[in-house]
Amino acid sequence: MTPRRNNNFMNERKVTVVRDTNLVFPELFMEVYVEGDSLEQKAFAEMFIRGRCTKADSPDQADLVVFTGGVDVDPQLYGETKHPATLFNAERDKRDMELYKYCYDNGVPMFGVCRGAQFLHVMNGGKLWQDIDNHVGDHAIYDVKAKRTLQTVSSVHHQACISNKANGMEVIAVSHIARNRWQNERIKVPGQMEDIEAFWYPDTVCFGVQGHPEYRGYYQYLQWTLEKLKELMVENPYLTLQGRCRRLRPDLIAEREKMKKDAREKELN
Repeated sequence: MTPRRNNNFMNERKVTVVRDTNLVFPELFMEVYVEGDSLEQKAFAEMFIRGRCTKADSPDQADLVVFTGGVDVDPQLYGETKHPATLFNAERDKRDMELYKYCYDNGVPMFGVCRGAQFLHVMNGGKLWQDIDNHVGDHAIYDVKAKRTLQTVSSVHHQACISNKANGMEVIAVSHIARNRWQNERIKVPGQMEDIEAFWYPDTVCFGVQGHPEYRGYYQYLQWTLEKLKELMVENPYLTLQGRCRRLRPDLIAEREKMKKDAREKELN
């Protein structure tokens, strides 16, 4: 792929890049659209410029659409009653759902961070723990495929994804620090178990991480996240260039929709 030199990331603001002499960041050469406010735009600009990425002005021009952090996802979207600790914004959910639908219909790769990851998980049929303990504060995560531990990952969330293998979720990284988790106001699940820290939905091209790689100072985690993005988005044989943008192959989109239609017809019968 010939790198595209839309330098909006550099032209719109001054970006400070800290030299990390012991880390090498992968080159992605993607155009990235970030759905977020000006502070989030700046933070992700600093993150993605390390991977030689540039800014896309709209989702239709992007190789990757980023869903950022924020308030909780409305539990009605995943069939749950509200826990007292859950705070959501219906307008935010509506905007994100419209953007998700565009990306889903057109095979645009998606990347979610914190709330953004939880949102993508819900859009793929997943449910959330509405409140968990011990996740406000840095901690280690374990890459289950690479069998590698990252010692310091940012963590500022009180909700988490529940395993969703039936809908194609592949767990990439976990931690084991929560001791109590609430599905809703009435159902509490105590004890140690895997807390999902990163996941991948290949059919919808959705990659989610619970920590914030865009935060300054988490360079190992940032490097790891960019490596995963290269593996899942850049080197993925099921993504092709359509025009100048990466997209899920049209035949795979058609196959996915046929499977959904067949499943609906089976339920009706």
